Amino acid sequence: MTQLAEQLRAMEEEERELQFDRFENETALALGLAVIEEAKRLDKRITVEIYREGQRLFAHAMTGTSAENENWIRRKNNVVNHFGQSSWHVALRVRDEGKTLEADYGLPLADYVGAGGGFPLVLRGTGPIGTITVSGLPDQEDHDLLIAALRAFINRERELDQSGVRA
Repeated sequence: MTQLAEQLRAMEEEERELQFDRFENETALALGLAVIEEAKRLDKRITVEIYREGQRLFAHAMTGTSAENENWIRRKNNVVNHFGQSSWHVALRVRDEGKTLEADYGLPLADYVGAGGGFPLVLRGTGPIGTITVSGLPDQEDHDLLIAALRAFINRERELDQSGVRA
């Protein structure tokens, strides 16, 4: 199996694994802050936005980012919403197939971008409910930062639920 095929398989596993048991407005706030803390820990500067059912629940632009990051987020979100997969997963798969979003899928570059950093918010037992997206770093770094923050956040939430601290 090629390195790219392994990476695509790993992304499919991330999308199956990183699902929420519940997702409320307060969840978006805590998650957004967790992503910002991960960026600070890594000494990176990002913009992050979280949407649920079309409503923006969280947005923050760290010092050193620009309004252009918001446009990248919008375009990445469109990819996540269209395909139901992370924007980096879609970008790598489409490239591997020798296709483009514009020519082969009819998705204009002004509104869609194959770039890392967008991820579907999936409620276990319900399905996709929104997106979380970061912008400001190279593709793989945007993706990796987001996945690390999501994984840590979801694991922490599940531990709280299992310990009975939150009932």
